[in-house]
Amino acid sequence: MQLEFWPDYGAGPLWVQGKPADLRSLGLPRELAEQLSSWNSRFEEDKIPLEGPGDVGWVGEGVHLLGQVRVALGAGYNVVVTEPWWGESPV
Repeated sequence: MQLEFWPDYGAGPLWVQGKPADLRSLGLPRELAEQLSSWNSRFEEDKIPLEGPGDVGWVGEGVHLLGQVRVALGAGYNVVVTEPWWGESPV
């Protein structure tokens, strides 16, 4: 299954075909799901480097959480990014 990693107001940061994924139903450890929800709840557009430097600490935390999600979900999931600031080439 393919998931997109993208924070947003309210929903996210994991999406399935344009709809927010239920973090708990994915089988993520409870603590990781809570960390993702907490991190996503702090989203503001100025956090991502769209038209400026963004919030380096917040983006760095997102990169770390992205890695943890990939490990926790394993090979049955392909977690992709669509923007370059997550530390890899976007899909």
